[in-house]
Amino acid sequence: MNINARIWILSALALTGCPAKSDDSGPPPADVCSEGTVALSDANNYAFQGSLDVPSITTVSGADVQVCWDELTTDIQCQPVDPAADIDNVGLIRFANLSQDEVKEGLSKNNLNQSEMSGYVEARNDAGGTCTTLSAMSFFGTPIDLSQEYTDGGGTYMLLLTTGTELGKGARMLTFLAPSTASDVTRADVGAGCGVLDFTVDLHSLTSLPVCSDAPWTVDWSALTVDGEGNAVNALKVDSVMLGYYEGRGVSDIEGDFLDLEQSATALYTVDVAGGTTADLSTATNGADAFTGFTGDGLWLLALRCSSCYNPAPIFLTVLAPTAPTGD
Repeated sequence: MNINARIWILSALALTGCPAKSDDSGPPPADVCSEGTVALSDANNYAFQGSLDVPSITTVSGADVQVCWDELTTDIQCQPVDPAADIDNVGLIRFANLSQDEVKEGLSKNNLNQSEMSGYVEARNDAGGTCTTLSAMSFFGTPIDLSQEYTDGGGTYMLLLTTGTELGKGARMLTFLAPSTASDVTRADVGAGCGVLDFTVDLHSLTSLPVCSDAPWTVDWSALTVDGEGNAVNALKVDSVMLGYYEGRGVSDIEGDFLDLEQSATALYTVDVAGGTTADLSTATNGADAFTGFTGDGLWLLALRCSSCYNPAPIFLTVLAPTAPTGD
């Protein structure tokens, strides 16, 4: 596998350090309606504990293996998958000096280092099939030498099945391949992803975030130091902000149905972020209409998402406390 594959890994996975989550709630909130700035702090963030139990398939060593995903009917967030239509790319990552358990821990915490990954090859699914082979994989046209680079003892190998073809984004399923000289298996069947992610969520302990019911709203996350798991935050990993409205639902409902944050929302608005640590909520849309204000008696949530992180949990998630402007 071409070692130059490392160039994309840092942006896809690497967050180093794991300090404790701060208990400092910061200064008292200012008049959010007069200033228009929605400043996020660690005290506003939810608590998330999760792990990825990535399945493993033992195969023949040093020879070609057929990889099939026709049984991939749900992804790691338990969302439905059309195996032929939704999987656009199948990649294979090699970790030369890590065990499967060490890779799983690093994936769960989003703190794998760039130097721990020694190669990457991929096969595009342009024809909309449900199978490919390791021999069909390459890195920008350079194929994998299976006899030398897919071997028993050669490291830990992980399949990455994605929607979209942008490197490091859109992960739907992860599966280890374990080449063994004791195996003659030449077909690896990737199964359904529901159950791969195990988690607990706490939205009760956070400090709700005051926000004005009317514009302007400039969300600023530059002061965040840790994510919901207590890992150091790389603020530039945030690539979208999500606003969700949940009519007739409470915090306990969201905790119990966490993987369906988007599907269960009464209304959902998003704004894409291209670098930086701020976003204007007035540019958020539901695909057709722009967000115009916090209305209704239900629950409003705000989340910061990272599409290049393998752990699908939001970096930041909080409960909003809309406040009417003075005089309303």
